[in-house]
Amino acid sequence: PRGGGATGNSGVPSPTQITDLMTDAAATGGATAGRGKYKELREKFYGGQSYDFSEATMITMAQRDNTASKVDDALVYLNANLEYFPKSARTYSAIGQMKNAKGDKAGAIAALEKSIELDPNNAGTKAALENLKK
Repeated sequence: PRGGGATGNSGVPSPTQITDLMTDAAATGGATAGRGKYKELREKFYGGQSYDFSEATMITMAQRDNTASKVDDALVYLNANLEYFPKSARTYSAIGQMKNAKGDKAGAIAALEKSIELDPNNAGTKAALENLKK
């Protein structure tokens, strides 16, 4: 058995490992620390194949926090994601879900409308928006 973290054939850490590192940081310092770990790794490794710096990473972290009933922490990750991916329809859609979970219906509607503006063909987001507007 190999020691250390999960590695591919090249010995480079697998892309999913970044969320584990962010989760470890967040365990002691909350979402702000998790977001800081992402920023630190991005500055050090961006452009290489070491970690997954796509929009999916922060969305995954937000989903983990949402599952753990940490909606405010989830929003920290999603708002940080918009700094890197300002046209991420998926991020706006997730923000809409989180704001709705917090009872911020107006904020949820605004986020879902922005998501649809960026990705007009997303039927799931359109349906979610219609449900909120009822």
